[in-house]
Amino acid sequence: MPTATVGGVRLAYEVSGDGPPLLLVCGTGQPAFSWHLAIAPALAAAGYTVITFDNRGMPPSDVPAPPYSVDEMVADAAGVLEAVGLGRARVAGHSLGGIIAQELALARPDLVRAAALMGTVGRANAMLRAWTAGELALAREGIELPAAYEAAVLALQVVGAGRQLDDGFVGPFVELTAAVPRWTGPGREGQYAADAAYDDRLGALAGVAVPCLVVGFEHDLVTPPALGREVAEAIPGGRYVEVPGCGHLGPMEDPDAVLPLLIEFFAEV
Repeated sequence: MPTATVGGVRLAYEVSGDGPPLLLVCGTGQPAFSWHLAIAPALAAAGYTVITFDNRGMPPSDVPAPPYSVDEMVADAAGVLEAVGLGRARVAGHSLGGIIAQELALARPDLVRAAALMGTVGRANAMLRAWTAGELALAREGIELPAAYEAAVLALQVVGAGRQLDDGFVGPFVELTAAVPRWTGPGREGQYAADAAYDDRLGALAGVAVPCLVVGFEHDLVTPPALGREVAEAIPGGRYVEVPGCGHLGPMEDPDAVLPLLIEFFAEV
């Protein structure tokens, strides 16, 4: 797997497909391989060179000592694009990845042609502050909850209300999540520190000068749709669309609904 080194941090990335470059940016604790379950192959089939990478703190990328900042992670994403060397890219990110994507569009318009921001925010509300503070406290204390419990709580947090009642969806989701190797160590603290420190950026996002689509999810309790709508309103010419029935994990929960939005938007820019 090729790597890019930014500020001494080695970032593992993967390139697939053939066409204009499209970078996918992971959210907190998201391994890059998850993009390849549905999203990356469909975008490659739509005619893009799809670039995925693991953020700092997520092996096989390096796991430097915490805390991390969004600015550092923006520099990481820029470094990956520069290493690939295919010019200005379309960029899509989810959750923390959406935050990184919007700040990358602001800081490096020379590298970003357009950005799709999924489950993003420009400020934190009280619930988001409480959740990130709690996750950060667990990481700092090195507390590992039982895998089965964490998987069940995750389903409650990130899966849409309708699918939480669908045994055929929830059963395999919880089983698979509990079986995935645990994400522990300094990377977890580092990424949650970046989440916790990000706030009050709506004014700054008024400086974004590339086309942006914000995708919200109807039942998202982590980054509620109203906060995403604020981002779209802050960015000049920003567009907002909401996917019904989904929770925070929208791109993986219902890729058939999300992919047409991305493909249509990126075809226009």
